[in-house]
Amino acid sequence: MSASSQVTPVVFIPALLCDEELYRDVITALGDAIEPHVLMSPKPRLEDSVADILSRAPARFALAGTSYGGNLAMEVALAAPERVTALWLMGCNPAAPQAGGPDLAAGLEATPDAVFDMLAGLVVHKDAAAQAAIFMAMAKRVGGPAGAAQARALAVRREAASRLGALTMPALVLWGEQDALVPVAVGQTLAAGLPHAQFEVLPGCGHLPTLEQPAESAALFAKLLKTAEACAL
Repeated sequence: MSASSQVTPVVFIPALLCDEELYRDVITALGDAIEPHVLMSPKPRLEDSVADILSRAPARFALAGTSYGGNLAMEVALAAPERVTALWLMGCNPAAPQAGGPDLAAGLEATPDAVFDMLAGLVVHKDAAAQAAIFMAMAKRVGGPAGAAQARALAVRREAASRLGALTMPALVLWGEQDALVPVAVGQTLAAGLPHAQFEVLPGCGHLPTLEQPAESAALFAKLLKTAEACAL
């Protein structure tokens, strides 16, 4: 890190049923350029998680979120845009929720292992067996009850698409080309709604870029942080 660079506090919010391991390799790659804070808050309403995360986050910070964590990150940024210096979103959908959230929550409460197994086959690229195993391990650590709360929060979330214009900080929208849960077109629409967003697609990657392609993800995020640092000068 050069003498002119600064250490950036970064809040990382994991995807549904994921924990800090989702971002481990990215955090390692970024090294002493960042001060990482991986914050989880599995509550049945995103509004309650927003308040909790803002109470624990640094005064100003870059913000990264994936899938459920991306939806939560959008709401954190919308609640306190003056505190968020840069925004990194992956695999999330700003539109109103579709049907299925309550069913997923019920499944996570009744038969969590079956749901973990089903999701492990969807969240990563079909050839990413090692990453699927990591997802399974994270899901078992997070557990069915916490996952059910996350699923319920997604099912009753407000749409964010009409509010994205308020997020004027530099942003990176990063998508896996093979995302089986949220199509690339959703990422394009999300990026188009953000005033200062760069949109990037990773070939051969599924729903969890930081798990599947951490080096590429970290490099793109590092560029975003440099942009945010320049904007702050």
